Formats: sequence, structure tokens, C-alpha cells
Amino acid sequence: MDRAQAEQIALSQLDGGERLLWSGSPAPAVALLKALPLSLVGIPFTAFACFWIWTASSATSRSGGPWALFPLFGLPFLLVGLGVFFAPVWIYFAARNTVYAVTEKRALIISGGAMRGVQSFTHENIGEITRFERSDGSGSVYFAARTMVTSRGFPQSMRVGFEGIPEVRHVEQLIRDNLLQKAA
Repeated sequence: MDRAQAEQIALSQLDGGERLLWSGSPAPAVALLKALPLSLVGIPFTAFACFWIWTASSATSRSGGPWALFPLFGLPFLLVGLGVFFAPVWIYFAARNTVYAVTEKRALIISGGAMRGVQSFTHENIGEITRFERSDGSGSVYFAARTMVTSRGFPQSMRVGFEGIPEVRHVEQLIRDNLLQKAA
């Protein structure tokens, strides 16, 4: 998404009297590369599911009857494995439809196409700011945290912010100047 499109989407989400200071979108290739290790988990998962289906199919092909359905128990595992394997592709397309924005009142993460999701972070939500910068000035800036509960019931904190953006230092400074200052 180009800068003008990102700005139009950001402007459409502003409240009356709110002023847009910066808008941009993540680099989809950066999002894809970050998620690439996840696809490595999908390879053995998918391979085992294929092995299961093939072996169960070979073992039950002669018997017939209800046992002939036994190989189908591997299909959900095959679908999960393929989903995990292709997760970087889904993340790439999600990044193409994401817009970040900073106003004097809040930081926005706008995601989705026809149906948009908007996360708003005001000065009450802004916590410790962490910036990761590449030599070309691009990078990520994290400014909030969300706690999620794992499947085993343990809380896990996740950083929230703008990932894979150009001029990351400038964006960090805008957040500090406009959102941290009001909290003090």
C-alpha cells in the first residue's frame, strides 16, 4: 500500500478535531520473514499427517466397511499443518492491509480490507517504548503490551506497536512527544 492510500485510510478513522501527524504501513516482506520460522513447524506436522493418511489408507483399503473411513481422521491434522505452513503468506497479506497512524491523541493500528478493525492507544495505554532500528532507518517501535492467557492458563505478555515501518526513529519521537507527555 502506498503512502497516500495509508493516509486516506488513517484520515477516515480520525475523530472530529483530531490531527494526523504520521501514517504508514508495514513492509509486508518484513512480516513474511518474521513469520517464516513458523512455517518450519508446519513441515513435519503436514508430513506426519500425510504419512498417517497414506498408511491408514493402505491398511484399510482391503477391509472396507467402516474402517475405510479411518484415514479421514488425518484430514484435520493435514489442514492444520498446511495452515501453519502457509501462515507467513496469510501474515504477508494481512500486512498489506494494515495501516499505522499517530495523532496528537492516540496511536492507531488499522487492519483489514472491507471490514476494518481499529486498535486505539491513548496516553493511558502507552507504556515503555522500545525501538528496533535497521541501518536504513526502518524498524519497529513497540509502545504497549497486551496480556493473553495461553491454552494452559498462563498469562503471556505480548508487545504491541508498529512493525516494519520506515523512519522508525521519527515515529518513536512523535509518540513520545504527543502521547507520553500527556501522561506526565
